[in-house]
Amino acid sequence: MEPNLVLSLGSIIGLMGLFWTWHKEQKHTSSTISVLQNKVENLEEKIKVQDEAIVKVQETLMKMDLKLTRIDTQLSLLLEEKKIQKSVS
Repeated sequence: MEPNLVLSLGSIIGLMGLFWTWHKEQKHTSSTISVLQNKVENLEEKIKVQDEAIVKVQETLMKMDLKLTRIDTQLSLLLEEKKIQKSVS
């Protein structure tokens, strides 16, 4: 065979091998991206659920704080009334 023909066939085979390797890597990369996208979507859903739970906890804490403030005010008023009654007696 002629040297030019052998070089051309070698180049073609090399290019085909390069294309095959690139194609195989692309398939692997594509599947990895797909898996990562699914994981991100799952994490986003979990974050939404956790955010909703945090909001509910914050609302409950605010209600508890308000009730504790009312109780504190009522206790203060009762103590003041007792002091006044003792001083009058």
